[in-house]
Amino acid sequence: MGWRYLMFTLGAITLGVFFLRFVLFRFKESPKFLVYRGRDEKAVGVLQYIAKFNGMPSNITLDAFEALTNEHNSLQSGTDLLGTGAKQLHSTFAEKVKIELVRYKMLFDGWQMTRLTVLVWLTYICDFWGFTVAGTFLPTILALKNGALNLSLTFTYRTYVYIFLPGIVGVVLGTMMYAIPAIGRKWTMVISSGLMGASIFIFSAVNNEASNIGLNIMEYFFQSMFNAVLYGWTPEVFPAPIRGTACGVASFWGRLFGIVSPIIAQSLVPVEGFHGSPQAINSVLYLAGGVTLGCVIWTALLPNSRVGAQSM
Repeated sequence: MGWRYLMFTLGAITLGVFFLRFVLFRFKESPKFLVYRGRDEKAVGVLQYIAKFNGMPSNITLDAFEALTNEHNSLQSGTDLLGTGAKQLHSTFAEKVKIELVRYKMLFDGWQMTRLTVLVWLTYICDFWGFTVAGTFLPTILALKNGALNLSLTFTYRTYVYIFLPGIVGVVLGTMMYAIPAIGRKWTMVISSGLMGASIFIFSAVNNEASNIGLNIMEYFFQSMFNAVLYGWTPEVFPAPIRGTACGVASFWGRLFGIVSPIIAQSLVPVEGFHGSPQAINSVLYLAGGVTLGCVIWTALLPNSRVGAQSM
């Protein structure tokens, strides 16, 4: 029943979070998104809610929004803003499909945007590939390495607590590094991904109790820091009209390669498993560490300017 109790516990936690997210914490939609979808009335309602929550008066009204729409009702402005306002509400299905396709086209609108889009995709691919392979095989590898040191399976499970807890600190540290001008988001990702990959390579070269715990702590710590910054930075760097599209497509590529990567890594393991070929352990670790270091290259090549900073 042990593993069943584990599934029951995880399922209960997941359902609890689902309940909190959709019942207790009623999050509001972004006013920018509502405006781009032509739902001005709801956008005004959200802005008034925010003002009320912060104890501030709000002079924003639906009439003010409609006045802005009347000032910018030319065909060209409607195209630039991807069919916003009343125009989108009265669009046909075919016109709405065309509007959505324009969003994808905007991901490659000029050299700077194309460069940003491709580098973000490559970063997500390497990130998901690396940490999926590591997450899939590291528990088995850690158990085998500890077994070779005559350390019990109970000890191995206990070390997981030591490994994962510092990840919380990694997330907090990553957010704090935002405020350091000389480092910022870009170099936080470069540094954290480099140290994440380095820890995996070093782990393949040594085997003692301290290194098995310390290097895995280091890997998860910097993995947590990197992902915290990456997930917060991605929607920030793209212009508002395509922010959701950019994040969704990047996540798609990451998830796709996250599915494929363990299959590729498994091909490096002989039929008899890791027990039959200790070198296979290093092969898997080299794959995870090498691909993770790809994040260093792609994030270092990211443009320094924030493409979406001045967007609506």
